[in-house]
Amino acid sequence: MSSITEFIENHVQRGACTCGKCVDAVDNPESKQPEGHTCDLTFFKVATRDDPDKAEFEKLARDKFPQWFDGKEHSYIEVGGDLGDQGLALMCIGLGFLLGVWKALSPNIMMPFLPEALRQQMAGRGMVFLQATE
Repeated sequence: MSSITEFIENHVQRGACTCGKCVDAVDNPESKQPEGHTCDLTFFKVATRDDPDKAEFEKLARDKFPQWFDGKEHSYIEVGGDLGDQGLALMCIGLGFLLGVWKALSPNIMMPFLPEALRQQMAGRGMVFLQATE
């Protein structure tokens, strides 16, 4: 069995950053997003790859971070503190959503009608969450 970090890295396809502030941002990042079923985390989109096993992912997450399953919202900043990397945290939130382990809450998911700059600002302040629904 792999670690949760390895599992995420092996089973998530991450799109290019869309915040517009990253020094390594690519031109036209929306054209460099994953194809198929995705989770829009406002900063970028993620999709699964290599057919991840829901039960294995959920076991890895529950064993290492049981607090994620308490029904409360956990921001990518908090999850990033647990995993040691905020980018990996966003990928984890998206993967868990795509596998049906928890809900993903982001400005682009919940409030797509808001101006893009406001959605980016909200996300930058930590408003991207996971929430287990048990």
